[in-house]
Amino acid sequence: MQSMTAFAAQAVETDLGRLTCEIKSVNQRFLDITIKCPDFLRAAEHNLRKSIEKTLARGKVLVFINFYPSDQVALTELKVNHALLAQLQSCVTDINQTLGTADSLQLPHFMRWPDVIIQEPADTSQLQTAAVSLIEQTIADLVDSRQREGAAMQSVLADKLAQLADITHNIRSYVPDINQQLADKMRIRLADLDIDAQPERFEQELALHLQKIDITEELDRLDAHVAEFERILTLQEPTGRRMDFLMQELNREANTIGSKSAAMTTSNASVDLKVVIEQMREQIQNIE
Repeated sequence: MQSMTAFAAQAVETDLGRLTCEIKSVNQRFLDITIKCPDFLRAAEHNLRKSIEKTLARGKVLVFINFYPSDQVALTELKVNHALLAQLQSCVTDINQTLGTADSLQLPHFMRWPDVIIQEPADTSQLQTAAVSLIEQTIADLVDSRQREGAAMQSVLADKLAQLADITHNIRSYVPDINQQLADKMRIRLADLDIDAQPERFEQELALHLQKIDITEELDRLDAHVAEFERILTLQEPTGRRMDFLMQELNREANTIGSKSAAMTTSNASVDLKVVIEQMREQIQNIE
């Protein structure tokens, strides 16, 4: 089990300078990757994204890659566009002949002219290879962090499941007494009305009323959902979506038990169920 919330950072020294990588992930329904890196690493962005996709299944992942070049290293090479420079000089000579002047362009004028100085990128393949290796190391640290957090959340969820099982067991133990109290209450009301009711008809009405408030099926489903949740906790794969679905089912059964409640004990127990379920839901929002 992994949490979707984690942070990891790594750095590596190369012949051209220092590369750093920071990855932050938060909960998200699907996998959403954002990579911010220097322009010379854009060609490697696809490989960087693939490295993340093969490791993570869900979460909003923010990747920040920075490069700090060495003092003796330049990632661009400046060259003079001699052809354009010759054309500019020819234009100046032509203008002077036409106007009868002897003006000339000064060096700053040539330097400011677009494309006279050509900026060519240096070979950054070494940095691209280093960046891919660096992000893989950072992802490994991120996964370790997510797994540590996931183990803690797994322990919390196991405790909450035990609480759900205890509450369900207690509710089940209340049912016979609640049914008996309801039957006694109906007999007392019938006696107060001083009506000569047929015993068979009374038993039929009592059975219908008990059927309306019967929560045995809901308790059985709660037990089944808890058992399925315990099984999911042991799976070696992303389980957050399955858990989220089970939370909906658990909450539905808890609501039904509350709506059918015929005694304060089951009403209070239903509230306890929903409190524990909501606490579990908050944890599950961060599970991959």
